Formats: sequence, structure tokens, C-alpha cells
Amino acid sequence: MAHSFDRGVRIWYRSLSAAVAQSLPSEAPPPSCLDQTIKDELGAELRPRGVQKRNFLKDGKLALVARGGLYGGDLTSSGWLAGGALELFLTEDLGFELSFDLTPISLDLDEPLAEFFGDDRFEPGMGYLALANVIWSPIHAKAKMGGGIVHADVLLFAGAGRLFHDSIQGVSFDAGLALDLFVSRFVTVRLDARNLLAVQEVAAETRLTNNLIATAGLVVWIPTGLF
Repeated sequence: MAHSFDRGVRIWYRSLSAAVAQSLPSEAPPPSCLDQTIKDELGAELRPRGVQKRNFLKDGKLALVARGGLYGGDLTSSGWLAGGALELFLTEDLGFELSFDLTPISLDLDEPLAEFFGDDRFEPGMGYLALANVIWSPIHAKAKMGGGIVHADVLLFAGAGRLFHDSIQGVSFDAGLALDLFVSRFVTVRLDARNLLAVQEVAAETRLTNNLIATAGLVVWIPTGLF
């Protein structure tokens, strides 16, 4: 009878061990790869995402800029502005610019002031703006336009020069930002805005003025082979 009891205990213990083993998670290693069918289905529906390389590099290239826009005078009247620039990028992020623009410098209030005082208080004329700037390009972006993706660069620039006009005194300083849209391999659309600081004398008032300039233009890139 004791033998039968021991045999029953052993059978009960084996059954309990088997039940516990089935309830535990499998220790078998996970599959090393996805099922090929699932992989094919996912590959057909999903596109890889991530950081894409720039499709255009500026370093070692010369840029010819033609632009036009508006000049908003602080003490003077607003008017058109047109000109261009020559740029050289030493690296992808750093470049130098020499620019030349012209804009009419006038004062809409000059006629009533002349009638009141009996003489001309302001002499209008063409202003010639020559600047040298350092360009920094810290941001590369992408924008969806039409049916494709257009790459873009955000540029920051600052420099100094001279606005040649009888009402301007001394050196002028400018700073601003621009957006380059790379519409093709050799041509870029540029939108830029800047603030031009200049000491100006208008109608017996002399002070530091903040003159706003906004332009749009085209940039043509020329490889130099220097870098």
C-alpha cells in the first residue's frame, strides 16, 4: 500500500511540473527575422524615412545674384531698389558677399516744407548702396512644392558699407536673413530682408535711422574648382 502511495505522489508531481512548465513563457530564442511574406508586404507599403543628404553643395562655388525689391526709408520715402551681388562660399556654411544696389532717395514732404520755408529743405537723388557681408548658412530645410520636394537653405548675414547720398553720413551697417530655394542645379530663388543702419540728416533732423530692405532675386551658381 505504501508503494502505491509513493507511486501516486510521483505521478502527481510529474503532472504538476508539466503544467507549470507549460504555463511559463517559452525560453526558445525569438525568430531572427520577420516572415518573408510580412516583410514584402511592409516593404511595398512603407517608405524609408530619415535625414536626406543635400542635393546641392555651395562650398567652392561662386554665386551671381540679381535682385529687386523695396527700400523703406526711416526718415525718407519708400521706393524701389535694384541691384546684385557677387558671393564666394569657402565652405558649405560660410561665405562672403560684395553687393551693389541703387534706390531713389526722396522725401514726399519736401514740397510742402519748401512752400512753408520758402526754399528746398531736401535734395532728392539716386542713392548707391555698396556693402560687404559675411554669410552664415546654419539651417538646411525641405519644403513640399507642387509634386516634389524643394531643398532650401536659411542664410544669416551682416556687414558694413556705404549708402552714397548727400543726406547720409559715414559708414552704414546691415544685417538680415535670406531663404534660398534650390529649384534647379544651377539656379536658386532667393528671398531676403535686412535692416540698414545709417546716420541720416533730413529736414534739419539728424539721427541713426533703421531702413528696411526686402528683395527677391535669382542666384546663378558657378563652380570655381578652387576647393
